[in-house]
Amino acid sequence: MHLTIAAVLSLTPLLILPAYLFHYDVTPKVDVVLIGTAIGLLILLWGSRSHLQVDPLARARRLWAHPLSRCFILLAAAQIVSLLLSTLCSRYPALSWNGGNWRRFGFASQSAVIAFGFLIAVSYSNPGLRVWLRAATAAGAATALYGGLQYFGVDPLIPSDSYHIGEGVRSIVRPPSTLGHSDYFAGYLLYVVFLGAALLATEAKTAWKALGTAASLTASAAIVLSGTRGALLGLAAGSVSLWIWKRPRLTRRYTGLAAGLCVAGLAFYFSPAGLKLRARSQWALEDLRGGARLWLWRDSLRMSSERPLFGFGPETFGREFPRYQSEELSEAYPDFYHESPHNIFLDALVSQGIPGVGILAGFAGLAWFATRRAISQGQRAAPYLAAALVAGLTAGLFVSFTVPGALYLFATTAMLTGLATSRTVAPSKSRPALEFRVPAFSLSLTAVAMFLYVAVRLTAADFALERAKRDLDAGRAESSVAVYAWSERWHPTGSSDDLYFSRALAAASRTASNPARVSIASQQAFAIARRAAETSEEQQNAWYNLAGFYAAQNDLAGVETCLRRSVGASPNWFKSHWTLAQVLMFAGRRTEAMEEAARAADLDGGKDPEIAKFLQSFHHHPVSPKAE
Repeated sequence: MHLTIAAVLSLTPLLILPAYLFHYDVTPKVDVVLIGTAIGLLILLWGSRSHLQVDPLARARRLWAHPLSRCFILLAAAQIVSLLLSTLCSRYPALSWNGGNWRRFGFASQSAVIAFGFLIAVSYSNPGLRVWLRAATAAGAATALYGGLQYFGVDPLIPSDSYHIGEGVRSIVRPPSTLGHSDYFAGYLLYVVFLGAALLATEAKTAWKALGTAASLTASAAIVLSGTRGALLGLAAGSVSLWIWKRPRLTRRYTGLAAGLCVAGLAFYFSPAGLKLRARSQWALEDLRGGARLWLWRDSLRMSSERPLFGFGPETFGREFPRYQSEELSEAYPDFYHESPHNIFLDALVSQGIPGVGILAGFAGLAWFATRRAISQGQRAAPYLAAALVAGLTAGLFVSFTVPGALYLFATTAMLTGLATSRTVAPSKSRPALEFRVPAFSLSLTAVAMFLYVAVRLTAADFALERAKRDLDAGRAESSVAVYAWSERWHPTGSSDDLYFSRALAAASRTASNPARVSIASQQAFAIARRAAETSEEQQNAWYNLAGFYAAQNDLAGVETCLRRSVGASPNWFKSHWTLAQVLMFAGRRTEAMEEAARAADLDGGKDPEIAKFLQSFHHHPVSPKAE
């Protein structure tokens, strides 16, 4: 069990497969958690039937006797029940169950994360904690090193233009490492910083101490290079938390070390190598409001008031939020898609309602009480684990959960709970009562079957989608369509890749040399685009995309219908109004065109001069009654 947990903690943030999977930075991580948790549950069941080793189910029953571990079990159960109710009450239950393409954080993967935390609590031991810390810090050091190489322009796996922004001296780099985005990368590294410090404080061997030191230093440096302000704030909050718990004395050694690190940091910042970091600082100073977040948080709160009890369901934010997006947010960021509230507490509120926020706050409160008890018992790792949680929660105020971030938050909470109860909940070889074993076996086997089923379908679909992309890039459109059809049969319900593939297939058809193949590819792209209007998570984009296909056929009625459906899905998206205005103008409906153009101009916030020119043309050519 300890090795299984260590493998999940190390492989989840580290594993990416860009050559084999289309969603290469999401699917492998979800697979590791689903499969690893399933293996852990099977080990749990096997251990409960073996008379040769400690019975984990018996220990789980004994955990119930301690208030802190009982609170952890109750919170874990409440989280799963809340997620299930929110999923069943969702307008898109299949999407809430399986999760969307961008992070796959639906009921299946979230329940696996919770179950993984339960496995840590059940199997906790001090030797096990050392194994977990070693695995987590080793993987974290490797991930941080890769992110540092990306900053300096070395990346053998991912195209570097995907995380470089701007041009010239204003160019910045936001290295994502293996986490898909710099925000998620930096948020994960916060745990590495303090888990590495915990390893340094608890290990006796020099090699493991060196690993902990290296992990903490490389992770801290990578956080700075990522330019993620929320993570920097989290690092400061975690450091303050550690100081409060430990109250260290300021010796000359520590003062000199801190001064040396500051001098080295400033020297790098003002050196030629720090040019992109200085550019990122300038960007941050020009955007003190944190981009769209303040408007996004306000609109998310207003949205949550519509369904305060059960929320809208996990992973439905992208489909539901456009109808609640305010004009102020649309004007400030007119062509921006918001996939989440960028706040873990607001995400829980919108997805699960008030119970979701309460449960998340409950885990944070439990961790605080567990830290106090563990420190009173002399557990040296406790202050560092608590600091990791404080840092992670602080950074979570500015970014939503992905699977690695959620995994480490609940795993760290479970470790703290284990630390606090390790001296009062001893391992036991006694057999649990039958009334306890039967429900445990039934629930565990059901969870194992669900996790493995979702993992197999997700992996098969993503592998086929990557193959379809390669075929399409190589000009084999017919083979690509056939492989994509196979991919969609395996794709978890609730979402699809139809929007992406319809656009890619249409682009390929425009560059094909064979007229017959052009016609066939265009027809297939059109059919997939029509399906995307029903299956895509981005409804407004899917309808807008379909309007382009009708426009290619000179079907003005079809174009207008699609654009109005796009407006219905996202009323304050300027692009649908603007395109609809042009269509109405072409049809001779000048008054309606004027109304849509004016609406588009308001929502665009003056960022597109073409819309202003369009409106000026009306003033120079007024509408006559006969024309209308």
